[in-house]
Amino acid sequence: MIIGKIERSSLDKIKTLIKLIFEPRLLRALLFARHNGYLVDTGWNNSFVSKEPLDKNGKPIPWLTYPAISFLSDRLSINNDISLFEYGSGNSTIYYSLRVKKVIAVEHNKEWFDKIKNRLNKNAEIIFKEVDEDRDGDYSRTIKSTNEKFNIVIIDAEERVNCIKNCCDSLTEDGVIILDDSERKEYTDGIEFLSRKGFKRLDFYGIAAGIMYQKSTSIFYRKLNCLNI
Repeated sequence: MIIGKIERSSLDKIKTLIKLIFEPRLLRALLFARHNGYLVDTGWNNSFVSKEPLDKNGKPIPWLTYPAISFLSDRLSINNDISLFEYGSGNSTIYYSLRVKKVIAVEHNKEWFDKIKNRLNKNAEIIFKEVDEDRDGDYSRTIKSTNEKFNIVIIDAEERVNCIKNCCDSLTEDGVIILDDSERKEYTDGIEFLSRKGFKRLDFYGIAAGIMYQKSTSIFYRKLNCLNI
């Protein structure tokens, strides 16, 4: 069975190569994209090779869609008073800590937690919390244990619907929620929950670092919001 899969995979690659040979314009475009254009400007090529989200200069970025990152980068500043909570951690935590006053992230993977915690800036904190299905959303309630209010909550990890439902009371009056992969049907319940709470939705469709398929990052906001939407 495994051999059969390998043979089919090799056959698919051969078919793709033959197709490119007979479509020279497409081949030239792909070769051009290796050194110039959107994939270079966004850092997509760097991300694909390194298998982590990086910009064109090799600096950390979130694994959100590029349009969402562009939108946020114009609105976040190291001189502002924005406090941010992040479900999930990584290059994004470093990226946000350079642009907001304070970042707190929760991470469920111990190996990843140990790797990231030593890379963070002084204004960033990471909390380790395992995901335990029997505890009914204990991970998603981590934000409540901080006893703080946040201007921005990023949801890009485990238990996303539970995270949506448990983070609202920890938002400031001008707080926004950012949900990645919002096109997925399994998050519909959480999205409808926010709609009933009076949140509007702004979608940013596009590709993300090292990924060549379209997905969506959505910002949920109210009339008064810290991003001036």
